[in-house]
Amino acid sequence: MKLIKDSGAKVQAAIMDDMIRISSKKIDDLQSVIQASKGWNLGLAFQYVNMKN
Repeated sequence: MKLIKDSGAKVQAAIMDDMIRISSKKIDDLQSVIQASKGWNLGLAFQYVNMKN
């Protein structure tokens, strides 16, 4: 969560069980967070899911 907030993107992050949900009004902001997270070496496997209804 700290890395997401430090990225400077205008997104909201929320912890949901074992997931972190990122939401934003602009899809470009979401894509920038996805691209930034690919460069983080946290030793975790990331999975990206479109939760749009």
